[in-house]
Amino acid sequence: MTRFLQTSFTPLLRLATDENRWRPFWFGCLGAGLVAIHLTLCLRQNDPDFLGLSLIVWFAVITLLRRRGDNFAWASEPLASGAGSLLVAVFLLRSFNSALNPGLTILPLLGGLGLALLAGGSRAPKTYGKELVILSLLVIPKELGHGIFNLSQPLSLLTAKLSGFLLWYFGAEVTVVGNALNFPAGAVVVSEACSGVSNLTYLLKVAVIFLLLFPFPQKFYAWVIPPFALALALVMNVLRIALLALLSPANPDSFLYWHEGEGSTLFSLINMLIFGTVYFALWGQVAAPREVKPKRKLASTRKLASLRPPSSRN
Repeated sequence: MTRFLQTSFTPLLRLATDENRWRPFWFGCLGAGLVAIHLTLCLRQNDPDFLGLSLIVWFAVITLLRRRGDNFAWASEPLASGAGSLLVAVFLLRSFNSALNPGLTILPLLGGLGLALLAGGSRAPKTYGKELVILSLLVIPKELGHGIFNLSQPLSLLTAKLSGFLLWYFGAEVTVVGNALNFPAGAVVVSEACSGVSNLTYLLKVAVIFLLLFPFPQKFYAWVIPPFALALALVMNVLRIALLALLSPANPDSFLYWHEGEGSTLFSLINMLIFGTVYFALWGQVAAPREVKPKRKLASTRKLASLRPPSSRN
């Protein structure tokens, strides 16, 4: 019986423990499981903006890993493997309690760093630097401008002035006092929550992801793209506030739709579409690889005839 078991299962065990063949497969399965768990938790949180950013982040990370092909720096170190296993275990334990939103943003970084340490050893942070930077963008809270940098108050004043100027330019009777837009029928106050700090942070993260995923050969564009993303988010928020100011006295239902309903998410989607279109149009002209077609050397019969030496007649 023992001999039968050895002859039957030994080839299977050797096949399953063959690192060169099965190690990428097992790491791929584990990574896919972590991605599925995180996206499931995001769906339960009912936060469309964070879910959309998570999809973009995971797509960028998977794309960068696929570009490596078979060029993975596999390494097995006891200390790094232990730390990586601990991080993956923390990820899995945290996933059992999906009611707590704090910590959901850091889970991708913990899981990604754990897998990197298991796969690449102590050199993993350097080897998978771009992937880890993209995952760390989820850790940055969208309320960062409200608290530490305190950009919401001056930005709300600027948004109110720009929206008031836009409405006045198109013939609306409006006066701006501080962050309030005063109309004959009422007033609209641009609070700090409507300053657009979250949209600025969101689009800035997307700009960083695009620069890492589709880089430009010139460093000049790396300095131009982030300010363009910030300016685009500001302009779209100004248009949104102007639309809300026009709808507030006339149609309260439309005001709620564009302020708290699906309309607010639609403006974020428009931001993404405009930024993505401009970015890829610029990237296609500057950095996209182009096929160099060989020039065809066409010679007419007259040119060939002129190159021939004249025939001598005897």
